[in-house]
Amino acid sequence: MIFIQNQIIVENWTNQLYFNIQIIMKQNRKTCQDINLDNCKILDEVFWKDDKLWVSQSMIILLIREAHNLLINDHFDMNWTLNLLRWSYCWSKMRMMIKHYIQNCYICCRLKASRDQINELLKSLLILEQQWQNILLNFIINLSENDESNAILTVINWLFKKRHYILCWSDDEEIFAK
Repeated sequence: MIFIQNQIIVENWTNQLYFNIQIIMKQNRKTCQDINLDNCKILDEVFWKDDKLWVSQSMIILLIREAHNLLINDHFDMNWTLNLLRWSYCWSKMRMMIKHYIQNCYICCRLKASRDQINELLKSLLILEQQWQNILLNFIINLSENDESNAILTVINWLFKKRHYILCWSDDEEIFAK
């Protein structure tokens, strides 16, 4: 981490935002872009906020990757990585950027337990060889009454989806086909 900290310091020296912050702090203004400059200071040409090293945009991903992929860390969750980085570093929208990085971490996504329902093996469908071997019967009842029928029996062939409709008569208890 010390090597990365040195890289961050060098990167901050070459960053335009760092120079803008220096100028704005000399003017005693309180904000620069989205950075609140309260509790900020520049010591030895290094920008510090709340006694934490400020990280420029170009170094954020490198720093998150280093903290998240530590051998002792073993790709722990967002809060662990966030707390580790908050100890020494700060930047705008820190929580959101760490969360986004961890959500897209290939190893973390691969190691998560599946929350899907356990799927069974697929079963092959029954292949029919002859028409009318398997049929589906349905009654349509309580139709308007006429002399001949007030219900319909539907008979469907599963193989070719052919249908036959048979007129029926139903009373409250039984159905009679004609």
